[in-house]
Amino acid sequence: MIKARTLRELLARDGATPAPCAYDALSARCIELAGFELAATTGFGMHGTMLGVPDNGLMTFTEMMSACYNMASAISIPLMADAEGGYGNAINTRRTVREFEKAGVAGLFIEDQVLPPNCPYIKGTRQISTEEMVSKIRAAVDARRNPDFVIVARTDAPFDEAVDRLQAYAEAGADMVKPMPRDRGELERFPGMVNAPMHLGFTAGKETTRGLTWQQAGEMGYKIVTFPFSALFASAFALTAVLREIKERGNDEGFSDRLVAFDEYLHLVDIEKYTKWDRKYMFDLD
Repeated sequence: MIKARTLRELLARDGATPAPCAYDALSARCIELAGFELAATTGFGMHGTMLGVPDNGLMTFTEMMSACYNMASAISIPLMADAEGGYGNAINTRRTVREFEKAGVAGLFIEDQVLPPNCPYIKGTRQISTEEMVSKIRAAVDARRNPDFVIVARTDAPFDEAVDRLQAYAEAGADMVKPMPRDRGELERFPGMVNAPMHLGFTAGKETTRGLTWQQAGEMGYKIVTFPFSALFASAFALTAVLREIKERGNDEGFSDRLVAFDEYLHLVDIEKYTKWDRKYMFDLD
């Protein structure tokens, strides 16, 4: 798969690659058209936009896979998907990898939370044993058909335990590992503690990454930097504001300079491609 190969090339080059997180096909298109070379998904955002619930593990495997298929199909850049805890044990994880790979994503994240997983910023998390997570990683590596497909292992464990876990996950075959730093000091120390490419998620409003850039994170040793909340929270803010305007003032004219123009929106949804196909294949057009 070309997109998986492209992701491997991004991991091999110097510095970090930023990957804003999409929650649907339109947000994935926006990420690509903004000039980014890589997009990721946000389980947090997909729970909210698809089900209207917190990130509490309620989204099913098929719901998540279907959404990722739509996102991957809408863009030409690689997409890394949030596969929660693999949706079960090591055998379930095998199927998860196979199906997500068929859906067109270039790699996925698997975390070591006790199922069902939840966002660690909402409530505390519990981890499965290191041995069980290692089994999931081995199953994931064995399941992929394309050797370029990237397996990322995440832990929410405290620093010292996280270092041991992440090293074990890398030795089990994970292509990249992802810690959850509690503060800036941990964030700066992690890359030098584990012999594997490392992923970092920027958390909006948290002191851990406040004032930091993805370029600076790359200088520390991180290879992929995701932004799980940025597009989601910006969209929710804009949607809430324009709806309040309509409710209070009776129309949206006060937002005319803050709305995407009609033609710009059509470009976002790739109108040019479908116009070309209309002209090529449809016989009943004026």
